[in-house]
Amino acid sequence: MYAHENGCPWRGGTFYGAAENGHFEIVKYLHENGCPWDATTCSCAAANDHLDILKYAHEKGCPWDAEACSDAAANAHLDILKYAHEKGCPWDAETCSDAARNGHLGILKYAHEKGCPWDERHAVMLLEMDIWNSEICP
Repeated sequence: MYAHENGCPWRGGTFYGAAENGHFEIVKYLHENGCPWDATTCSCAAANDHLDILKYAHEKGCPWDAEACSDAAANAHLDILKYAHEKGCPWDAETCSDAARNGHLGILKYAHEKGCPWDERHAVMLLEMDIWNSEICP
């Protein structure tokens, strides 16, 4: 804030660190003072379980894309995934793949039951690899 108030211009990615680290007041300050944001802002919030930041960004018009859902799925943030899906955030097969790759069966089940596209063979293979790695080859 000090730097901006003293003439330092915004640089690309300024929002990312604030969203990623859960600095809600900084996110608000950046938005209110014209700092540009993009879909990566939402992805950073989703990946790090900052629902308040994701909600704020979405409600204020920040764009989002399927990466927000896949990042939530990869990190087992079901509340984030539910919010994003219910508010119309797009998702794709990467959402299911990231859930399976990281062993998040509950996330995979939610996404599949809600109609998220998936490559069933790929998802099953990833889950089997995770079970093999955790139970058979510790």
